[in-house]
Amino acid sequence: MKELIKEFKLPGLTWKQKAIACYFLLSLCMLCITDDSPLWAIILVVLNFANAARLVKKVPLPDSDKIEN
Repeated sequence: MKELIKEFKLPGLTWKQKAIACYFLLSLCMLCITDDSPLWAIILVVLNFANAARLVKKVPLPDSDKIEN
């Protein structure tokens, strides 16, 4: 359980990078809640997600080769 909490804290990232990662996750979740929304709201949600994806490209992600089991 401690290892899981450690990974959710995103070690090795600055506060700004952690905020960008959280912003991306929230934007991703917002894509799923646009069922009966008007078209203009859906467009805003998609544009928001595009902005979050642009920002998250700047966050360094750990290599999958370095992850230990």
